[in-house]
Amino acid sequence: MKIFTSVFLRSYLLQGFWNYAQMQNVGAFFALTPALKEIYKQDEQGLRHAAARSLEAFNTNPVLSTYVLGALIGQERKIAAAPLTPSQPALPAGLPAAAPQRQDEEREYRIIRAGTANTAASLGDRLFWATLKPLSLVLCLAVLLGAQVQILHEDLPSGGAGFAAALAVFASLLLYNVPAIAARVKGLIDGLRGTEDDFYGLIKINWNRIIYFLKTLGQIFTVFVIFCGLYLRFRGADFNAELAARFALCAAFVVLSIFMKKLNIPNMFLYLGAAAFFTAASLLA
Repeated sequence: MKIFTSVFLRSYLLQGFWNYAQMQNVGAFFALTPALKEIYKQDEQGLRHAAARSLEAFNTNPVLSTYVLGALIGQERKIAAAPLTPSQPALPAGLPAAAPQRQDEEREYRIIRAGTANTAASLGDRLFWATLKPLSLVLCLAVLLGAQVQILHEDLPSGGAGFAAALAVFASLLLYNVPAIAARVKGLIDGLRGTEDDFYGLIKINWNRIIYFLKTLGQIFTVFVIFCGLYLRFRGADFNAELAARFALCAAFVVLSIFMKKLNIPNMFLYLGAAAFFTAASLLA
């Protein structure tokens, strides 16, 4: 449990040692160090080999990196358990060469490292960078505008408005960090227990369904923010039929664009239709 907690906490510093040559390799080595010391506590040469492997080029999404770290720890255990023949020729660095079986496990290690890192990078970037971060911001704006807080003023109103502002920030941080922490914990557990069949836990979850749901939720919050902003801007003003018509036209094109995307129809046709529509309207006006 102590090793698990240490690797989990160190995963937050994965990008703290980022460099252009090997990217997150030092951060990965730092996160894996407690586990490597435990696995190779009676094998100094094996620990040096493991450290060298950990310092190879590495790059993935920081949140889902624990899936990769867990899988690598599991593979290091297999490498440590594989037989090593001391009589093998020495490497240029003076380290004993690995026996054929250990070489196979080390080769598998590099395959796992590259494959899981690439998959976690793709899924994590789509889920956390492209979906949850914007969604948390939209939620914050939705709470603020819903409470009619004028966020562009230098001084926020006191009382209920101040509470609404604090609630908006808290809700935004909660929306992002709770799934992120849960994903890190689950990733380390599934990575350690996973196998090649479930790709070390990465395919046990329907990530695309989660991303689709969150993006739909983001669209709902965005529409709410737009209507709240329009209400705060135009409340008490006289009805403007021309402005309402323009807004309805823009909304119609947005809705039409969403439906065309669901039907896998390129938006190019929508743009061409819009150009033809406005050209005809200007000629007939």
